Amino acid sequence: MTDRTETHQIDPGAHILVSLHAGDVRFKQGDAGHVVISMEGSSDALDTIDVDATTEAVAITSTIKKRRWFGVGSVDMVVTIPSGCDLSVRLGSGDLLVSAPVNDLEVSTGSGDIRIEDVAGTADLKVGSGDMRIGSIHGAAKLSSASGDVRLDQATEVTVSTAAGDLFLGDVSEIAHVKSATGDIRIRRFAGTDLEIRTMSGDVSIGLIPGVVVDAAIKTMSGDFRNRIKPSSGEKTGRMNLSVTSFSGDVTLRSAK
Repeated sequence: MTDRTETHQIDPGAHILVSLHAGDVRFKQGDAGHVVISMEGSSDALDTIDVDATTEAVAITSTIKKRRWFGVGSVDMVVTIPSGCDLSVRLGSGDLLVSAPVNDLEVSTGSGDIRIEDVAGTADLKVGSGDMRIGSIHGAAKLSSASGDVRLDQATEVTVSTAAGDLFLGDVSEIAHVKSATGDIRIRRFAGTDLEIRTMSGDVSIGLIPGVVVDAAIKTMSGDFRNRIKPSSGEKTGRMNLSVTSFSGDVTLRSAK
């Protein structure tokens, strides 16, 4: 295995792009003003990586054609960036970890798990096969998964589409739209105004804020509906729209803590 390291000066809020056919990528937080790119792989694989850097943007891309990639191997990468950068990541195969706080984030992976800690702006994440683990997204979030579990601990406005896998949403403060083919859906605490869920197969569990007036439309073809919300004797604290359509699976409403 061979190592290669590059350091480049960047401005605050610079855009970082990584596009690889195969390899694990990790973004970690570093000092302001520069990006450090550390790569590991065979010498042939490292020769295919092109770095185009200005103070406003850094593009790290593989120049080899996809059909030839299996002959040279993968490249693992650690990119040290200051907080507040915009990230775009495209991976054919490999895991992604973003532990540095970022602004806007765009990710597309074919196969591999992704883990994101904190996104200050918007996020658009697409995974073909692999699990998503996300701490918080403060802007509008769009999540798409063909196969794998999805977990998002904190969100403001989120749209989720899953084909196969369980979904967990922690705290949602405004709006959520969920479409799922198969897999359980759990929302720990919804404190927003509009929640829509469409699922073919899987149980649904939703935690709602006590004292909120709920305008609900709930339909389940094969499954039980359970309302476990504790009565609230205090003043009403708001109003929300709730729409749940399930072909097969139980639907449970409960009081969020």
